[in-house]
Amino acid sequence: MSSTTTEHQSAPDRARLSRWQAVPLAVGSVAGSGILFLPSAVYAEVGRNSLLVWALATVLCLPMLLMFRDMVRLYPTGDGIEAFISAGLGVALGRCVPILFVALVVVGLPGGALVAGRYAMRALGAGPGVQIATAAGVLLAAVAVNAAGARANTRAQRASAAALVVMAVVLVCSAIPIADGASPIAPQVETLGLVVPGVLLAFWAFAGFENLTFLSRQFRAPDRDFLPVSVIALSIYGLLTVLLTAAIAVSVPAPAVDGITGLLQLAEHLRPRQLVVAVVTAIAVGAMVLNAVSWIWGVSQLVVGASRSAILPAALATTTGRGVPRRALGLLTVLFLVVGTVLAVFPALLVDALAATSATFVVLYLLSIASYVRLRGPTLQSVLNLLVGVVLTASLTESGWRSLYCIAVLAAALTVSLLQGRRHR
Repeated sequence: MSSTTTEHQSAPDRARLSRWQAVPLAVGSVAGSGILFLPSAVYAEVGRNSLLVWALATVLCLPMLLMFRDMVRLYPTGDGIEAFISAGLGVALGRCVPILFVALVVVGLPGGALVAGRYAMRALGAGPGVQIATAAGVLLAAVAVNAAGARANTRAQRASAAALVVMAVVLVCSAIPIADGASPIAPQVETLGLVVPGVLLAFWAFAGFENLTFLSRQFRAPDRDFLPVSVIALSIYGLLTVLLTAAIAVSVPAPAVDGITGLLQLAEHLRPRQLVVAVVTAIAVGAMVLNAVSWIWGVSQLVVGASRSAILPAALATTTGRGVPRRALGLLTVLFLVVGTVLAVFPALLVDALAATSATFVVLYLLSIASYVRLRGPTLQSVLNLLVGVVLTASLTESGWRSLYCIAVLAAALTVSLLQGRRHR
């Protein structure tokens, strides 16, 4: 998952960031645990058409960046997607946003933790017990950090993002001596039907736009800097995912590609093998811990806010004297345990669970697009985003049962929201 890295501090509390100072933070916002598995997962899912999937997913992002730039201009204090959707589609749908974020985190974080655990299991040549123990350790450490009232600081997040980028570049370079001119990722007409549902999985790579709107509060000129900073971050990350996918395709025979630990398969080509594998594994686990710390903190605050707004039970709004939302953290921990247990017992569901989380992001973005079109009317930007919405809707439809989770959550949240509104009136 992309990391919700922002500490919600006001402008006077810290120096404002110039455009180039903001780029590493923006890369860290977009680049999360997805880079650990998406290149291999996309290749395992769609094969030779992987680059078409990445190209389509990247193109879809561009109109959305214009939309989120306008969101920043409308809500410069970072009120985010909930206020934006409420303004365009009504309070009932806006009140569903915190529930959707909880729904994606309680599946996405256990899934991401198990990805990190799979790295540890493969690196040690151990059994599933190591994977489960590592995943549990990642989540428990993240919850403990939040329960202590700490947050992942910006310096640590930048270091983590830098380590991921350097690791990706080194692994890409490892495939250069192996490439022989053949193209295992040349588009294949026979399997074009896999491209649209593949976009749903690939979209996880770019699921950080909502956090970029929060980050914009740290820019010196949010209205001018948001778009160029976002485009630069998106370009860097998109290029890395494409190159990693190509590196996996030329380095590992297609039937042998591990959809979860493909990057570790690349690392095994480098010498000294054990050291490189250990470093890649350490970076994967460390990045996932920071990712989980940030998301748990952000979503626990959403739970508190939703409880105070009567979206969730009022008891969840309780915090300690230091502002730690112990009950919200407890709720998330219980949900992590339930989902993590299911994924541990049925490991074949891991990629499906990650795709379901990506679908939840897509639903949030579809609501944002609908709100944008409603607020802006028939402008070029709104029409372009409407076309993006059509493609995203098609990807949800073509993905079949993987999309049922987010649709069911949205339906349940909207039903409760409407009933609450009626009772309030």
